[in-house]
Amino acid sequence: MRLYRYAVLTLVIAVCTTANAAEYFVAPDGDDEAPGTQAAPLRTIQHAADIMSPGDTCLMRAGTYRETVRPKASGTADRPLRFAAFEKETVTISGADPLQTSWSVHEGRIFRASTARQFIQLFADGQMMLQARWPNSPLDDLMAMTRAKAGKGTDYDSLADPELPQGDWEGAQVLIWPGARWTNYTRRVVDYKPGESFRFDRDFRPTKPDQYHEFDPRKPKEGNPYILSGRLAALDSPGEWFLDADEGAVYLWPVGDGAPDDGLIEVKQRDLAFDLSGLAHIELSGLRIFAAAINMTDSQSCVVQDCRLRYVDHFDEMPGGKVPAARNVVTGRDNEWRHCSIAYSAGSALRMAGKGNRLENCIVHDANYLGTYQGALDVCRSEDAVVRRCTLCRAGRDIVQHHGSQRIRIEYNDLFGANMLNNDSGAIYSWGTDGDGGVIAYNWSHDNTGDATVGIYLDNFCKNFTVHHNVVWGNSGNGITLNSDSVNNLVCNNTILRNRRTLGVYTYSGRVPTQEGTKVLNNLVAPRLRVSDPRVFVQGDLAPQVERNGPYAIDERGVPVAGSGAIDAGVVVPGVNENYVGPAPDIGAYEHGAPYWTPGADWTDEDTPTYPPIDVSYEPHPPVTQQAMLTAGLQLWLDAADETTLSLDEKGRVLGWRDKAGSAREARGGAHSAPRLQKDAMNGLPVVRGSGTGSMELAGAMRVDHGPLTAFVVSQAVEASGPQWQRIIAASCGEGDDWVAPNWNIMRPGGEKPAAYPPRVFVVRFADGRVLDHLTLFGPATTSPQFLAADIAEVLIYDRQLDPDEEDAIIDYLSARWGVSR
Repeated sequence: MRLYRYAVLTLVIAVCTTANAAEYFVAPDGDDEAPGTQAAPLRTIQHAADIMSPGDTCLMRAGTYRETVRPKASGTADRPLRFAAFEKETVTISGADPLQTSWSVHEGRIFRASTARQFIQLFADGQMMLQARWPNSPLDDLMAMTRAKAGKGTDYDSLADPELPQGDWEGAQVLIWPGARWTNYTRRVVDYKPGESFRFDRDFRPTKPDQYHEFDPRKPKEGNPYILSGRLAALDSPGEWFLDADEGAVYLWPVGDGAPDDGLIEVKQRDLAFDLSGLAHIELSGLRIFAAAINMTDSQSCVVQDCRLRYVDHFDEMPGGKVPAARNVVTGRDNEWRHCSIAYSAGSALRMAGKGNRLENCIVHDANYLGTYQGALDVCRSEDAVVRRCTLCRAGRDIVQHHGSQRIRIEYNDLFGANMLNNDSGAIYSWGTDGDGGVIAYNWSHDNTGDATVGIYLDNFCKNFTVHHNVVWGNSGNGITLNSDSVNNLVCNNTILRNRRTLGVYTYSGRVPTQEGTKVLNNLVAPRLRVSDPRVFVQGDLAPQVERNGPYAIDERGVPVAGSGAIDAGVVVPGVNENYVGPAPDIGAYEHGAPYWTPGADWTDEDTPTYPPIDVSYEPHPPVTQQAMLTAGLQLWLDAADETTLSLDEKGRVLGWRDKAGSAREARGGAHSAPRLQKDAMNGLPVVRGSGTGSMELAGAMRVDHGPLTAFVVSQAVEASGPQWQRIIAASCGEGDDWVAPNWNIMRPGGEKPAAYPPRVFVVRFADGRVLDHLTLFGPATTSPQFLAADIAEVLIYDRQLDPDEEDAIIDYLSARWGVSR
């Protein structure tokens, strides 16, 4: 019988070769000794791959295939190898195997089973269960990781926390986001003391000093988030599991009332569904890939289309802080993924490097759920890559990370939900990159509300990028960041509004700030750009060219309304905005009267996250004056030019400064160290001048609960003098440093080396979670003597986040009154 089957198979191959193409059918109930016809299919995809020649097709019938497929040979440009689901049947290639074992009750709802298997990922009925951890996290949202916070006394070698749980945690794993929380690291726990502290098995002291910062940005400190895992003591919640490899046992608390035997329990055993590394002209179509990835390292002209990938990569340890290499990889050249969805990955959902590779009309979400330094989509060190018309959302850190990319095109993408686990990141992010003509255009980058998350982030040493026709709104950080050195970048015809700040720049300590050759043109911004603010733009001879930017009326879609000042107000930028309507280009991302464009994939998957429809409508606020002040939410108004609000002693020291907002609040100064009234000091008006030796404190709280706020302070420093790290204003809940939430402050420019500065309007705004308590002028809201040696002219504090048009109106008023350059 076996010889007969072999003879039939040989005959089929011969017939198909004559026709120059063969079709091989595969089914879970097939037989690898069958001829591979529809009536007598093969059992494994790999067997088909072993016998396929250029031009052949493997058609898979419905079912689950638990294998890694490695084609024996490549296809050709006119005769590719094809692997496809038959007539849209549901075909799954899985990296997980059923856990065949017998379960018994361990204690309570925790079940135990013997197993010799090794694994770090377990699924119940297709859903990933969580390795037992403390504190517990939601099972249905991997990005909403619940984390503990390190307490006071945390340092390089140990973590202190009075909330540390009871139990045996010696040797457990700790995942911690230390210092500035840019990324995380794993360590082992030693010398565990419940309710007190533990030591790291390896400390965090750097082997060499940080060349860019005067502090160690990775030093563990109070407030750093962390989780503990790797001990049976952590298993205390439905959906958690623990593997004791030494004991040869797995423990599981199943979801629901049933036992583990009532559902399919699977464990990850293979990294790859397809290994196409080094191969060419291979096409995958219509497949579902579960708990596995596709390796296209050094591949050429391969295509992945209409595929759905879930749980493509998982790891739980980062020794030395190094993240394991991504499994879902496209390098080589001229490969393409289109109309695919990729979701749930511990690190990057897809790494795409090489040359000329493309991701088009795809959906990527819930990636980097461990919060590592990786982007959800990693296109670092790529050349001529294209990421186009994709929906990219919900990432632990960056959504698209493109360090070292050249001539990349990121366009027509919808990006939201970046940086859900880390700090100081961007939806689109790069550092130290010569883009060599890279283009970031026609994207929406919005609702990225993690800590200090930027819509489009060209971090230090990025140059030669063009950023145009993007709509950037609702981000907790800047809309667009151009950190120094930022050279020869063009930021043109973007619409940027409702971000913490419109644009921003930061320069490493000891370096000369430069944005030489950078141009910022035709951008519709709200609030308007503050050109004289060194936090927004580099000043002086190395400043960028900034023209034709401003706040103008637009509708909910972002299009200038009839009569808007944005219409025909721009300048022509060759290659960027030449297809305009009317006598000149409009300001902003949309042209009045032109066809309307929308970004993102033109389809949705069953679990694709969505946001409400776009509404970025904006209309400038009427002018604000002394008599027509914006009063909604105004909690404090201090005005040095209104001497009726000042209580002075015989030496001109300000002992009291009363609120003009209608309350009985008053800021009080010490009798011997109080700031003084200084006549004709700013635009012909008086100011209150701090000497660097004392502060003024506001008695009582303006608000009991934490919440949003917007604060404006007009200040200047005639001389560079006084102590380090001077505070212009600060607020505190009475615990912790005043620069750590829920506290806040405004620092004097210069930091450790106080600098002179001209009259400026300082603005801080927070969407939520900040205090209006223990407010201090001219100094910190703590006991440290970092007092201000500079002037304060006017203070306005609101207990809400002002709309951009309101903020612009306040800044216009303050700038005009005090002679502040915009």
